[in-house]
Amino acid sequence: SGEPVDIAVTILRDLYSRLPAGVTISSAAVTGYGEDLLKAALRADTGEVETMAHYKAAAAFLPGVEFILDIGGQDMKAIRIKGGVIDSIILNEACSSGCGSFVETFARSLGVSVEEFAKLAVSSKRPADLGNRCTVFMNSKVKQAQKEGVAVADISAGLSYSVVRNALYKVVKIKRPEDFGEKILAQGGTFLSDAVLRAFEIETGREAVRPDIAGLMGAYGAALIAKERAVPGSASSLLSAEELARFGYSKSHRHCKGCGNRCFLTAMHFPNGRQYVSGNRCERGAGLPRAKKESVPNLFDYKCR
Repeated sequence: SGEPVDIAVTILRDLYSRLPAGVTISSAAVTGYGEDLLKAALRADTGEVETMAHYKAAAAFLPGVEFILDIGGQDMKAIRIKGGVIDSIILNEACSSGCGSFVETFARSLGVSVEEFAKLAVSSKRPADLGNRCTVFMNSKVKQAQKEGVAVADISAGLSYSVVRNALYKVVKIKRPEDFGEKILAQGGTFLSDAVLRAFEIETGREAVRPDIAGLMGAYGAALIAKERAVPGSASSLLSAEELARFGYSKSHRHCKGCGNRCFLTAMHFPNGRQYVSGNRCERGAGLPRAKKESVPNLFDYKCR
């Protein structure tokens, strides 16, 4: 809804209303695009980069996992793990074609919910060959298939294959299935579709584990990290139910005068003087101390050595 803080506050209030009497939260972690914003707004104890949270969750479901393919609503990522360490991360860069929102758009255009659309695909006998091109081209392919009388189930199955092929050949750019390793985990909301999962297994000739919370793996990983970092016997710094009841914030806008870029900054002001600044290209805009050049390690040199 364009206001992540408001949504987070609503969810947290609901969580507090469900907690049994006498239960306290010991630690809270945030991850994802809104990590720093929610840490400032809700006083969360810790944060972790999204890929690490995903790996943490995947390893809990599949110990020794070697490859994670995450297809979400707007993005997709492939994570390779070697020896228990993330070896490489591949992301879709400019286009979200082939993600969950892409499938949902077609489901709506055909007058069915995305859940029904996914179920229809499972009953398909002859999946339509729709290719794996951009959404604009796919749209015309689907319309053409409809004109030719292709059943909705076959269109849905065809789109499931398109999503998987887009991920494998355009994002991950696999050369051979052996590159995945033996332990593969499929996650992200798009993989809640049985058809997408099966299309992946057929296309790669590999079997994948899909958790029943495939769409919530980042949150689950963050929860595991919060549990690890919790200090026994202490309570979380997270806003309490009473503080949430009177929670409020304000926004202000200004141009940074730190250099010629004159970044347009949005500052969100929270209780007790906390604030979060966005729109800045460097530390100056956010009012943070700049790192001295000699204190920053040369990671390229370190990697080479």
